[in-house]
Amino acid sequence: MTKTKIKTIETIGLTVHVIQRDIDEGKCGLISKCMHKVAIERELRRRDPRGGDHRVRVDGSVVRFNLHGHRYEAILPKTPKKNLIQFDHERRPRERAEKKGETFKSKVQPHKYRIEATKGRAIVPFTRERQDQINAARRRRVDAGRPDKAKYDLRFRVQGLGAV
Repeated sequence: MTKTKIKTIETIGLTVHVIQRDIDEGKCGLISKCMHKVAIERELRRRDPRGGDHRVRVDGSVVRFNLHGHRYEAILPKTPKKNLIQFDHERRPRERAEKKGETFKSKVQPHKYRIEATKGRAIVPFTRERQDQINAARRRRVDAGRPDKAKYDLRFRVQGLGAV
């Protein structure tokens, strides 16, 4: 006989407004300057003004962020996925316009969307011993000639979004 489990999953709904300033000041292909990241961070600051760094990451079709001491994860709807691909395709024309001193007009228009983020595990800070252990391992990797962090590129960012 099979046993049935009941599991409670907490979610939070966010309505994200991507405004023209986010599109104009955003950087293509960068997680930290993405138009969606800036818009989501603004919405989280509105909800939690004294929350510190929410560490928003928009990667491919998933959004991850921290809120109220927990990690959250949400899947992007189709509209922001399409706009993300269009935004990242405009990298070279943006660079050319910036080099010439011209203003660049993006094809991406201001938009809004709603995401449902699922609450994950609690954020537990590292102990001093664990941080020392991590730092020693990083130094060993650097001495061995292996880079500590993988290179992040545009292919990784939009990988898996070809069907959008």
